[in-house]
Amino acid sequence: MVNRLNFWSRLSTEWRFAISTFLVARVFLWLWSLVVYAIFPASLSNLELSGEPVLAFFNLHTGERVLYSRQVGGEVLTFRALDANHSIDLQTGSVWSMQSGQALEGRLSGTNLSASSRDVEEVFPYLGVPPARGLLLSLWQRFDVNWYLKIAGQGYHENDGSTVYFPIYPMLVRGVSLVLPPMLAAVMISNAALIAALALLYRLFSRISDETVARRALVYFLIFPSAFFLTVAYSESLFLLFCLASFDCASQRQWGWAALWGAFSALTRLQGVLMVIPLVYMLWRELRGTTLSIQLLRALPLGVIPLATLCFQTVTNMSILNVYEGMLRAQFVLPWENVWAAFSLALHGSASAVDVINLLVTVGLVAAMFTVWKKLPFEYTLYALLMFVAPMLRMTTTQPLVSMLRYALVIFPVFFVLGSWGRNPWVNRMVLYLSFPLQLYLSAQFILWGWVA
Repeated sequence: MVNRLNFWSRLSTEWRFAISTFLVARVFLWLWSLVVYAIFPASLSNLELSGEPVLAFFNLHTGERVLYSRQVGGEVLTFRALDANHSIDLQTGSVWSMQSGQALEGRLSGTNLSASSRDVEEVFPYLGVPPARGLLLSLWQRFDVNWYLKIAGQGYHENDGSTVYFPIYPMLVRGVSLVLPPMLAAVMISNAALIAALALLYRLFSRISDETVARRALVYFLIFPSAFFLTVAYSESLFLLFCLASFDCASQRQWGWAALWGAFSALTRLQGVLMVIPLVYMLWRELRGTTLSIQLLRALPLGVIPLATLCFQTVTNMSILNVYEGMLRAQFVLPWENVWAAFSLALHGSASAVDVINLLVTVGLVAAMFTVWKKLPFEYTLYALLMFVAPMLRMTTTQPLVSMLRYALVIFPVFFVLGSWGRNPWVNRMVLYLSFPLQLYLSAQFILWGWVA
């Protein structure tokens, strides 16, 4: 025990704070997932898929998933879950087994639901990846998690859309999976990256302001509505870590290391290639007054960042543009077109709650950018603008500003701004009272297979 205390006391302030806040957030989310499971042991949705009324049912404990047609005898039924295996329709009050699709009691007793013509993967995409064992892991195995697990286990394929997921994270998952189950390996990598990213954020924010602002900014970061993505098997934590490490090395004039971490960020997310721009600016600022030949020579290592992206595209032999436009039904637009489409959706009453949140987050980011420009060194303003604009160049046919709520997580300068604004008690209350309940709601939706980002 004494040795453990000595080890803890020897850690720097940023590491102690990073580990402490991470543990609180991680344990809370695990407990919250069990609460969600206790209240909703099954996910049930009444859907319309290409004009077909569909009942989608998912058992959160076993991972069993089924799709049935909701049309029975010329009538379209609406269902509500009763427990992990049964539902009731609101029209006749009949109780249905979700395993067999048969009405067990009520007016329609003995009637069977027809299987839906739609593929269950459209609603609950596991992509051939088996559900993880244990609720603490399986409840968070949703959407892109399964893409990363699939790539880690099976590699890339040209025609399945996998090439939009860059290779560093699935490669790490594949390596750690040699000794651990894949889902556990993926979560451990994300969580370890998050702890390191928190420590670097603390160090950066403390340099720019003071430790009070740094602590407040990190708390705001961890309770941000989409912050649960940092602890699940997504690449957000790893990408943020690589970007922060690159900035940290560049600030110490370790340009080789800065380039290496930048290349890792470029191999983690498509936006990572943009790290070369703020790094080139930092190098130019350092070398002002020297000859052009010296500047070009010193900038040469930074070329590995775009080279990393180019190599990945060459190896996979698949154009990102083709994947987005063909397989993911997205189109490339100007940022304001994306914002206007989201506004139009909201004005016509067709926007979901997530659409509205994405729009509000986008507007909030625009407002925060002005303060980022005033308060932080210009390289962080460049980074924030690039990470903000890049995802807005893509718009899906069904959801403008898709996933902006999640993409905001890596725009770390904004959280420094929030930490500074939080000196005002009213701002502090607003951030806490809005962020925390929204994270509870959105994480619960994610657990229940609701698309949130």
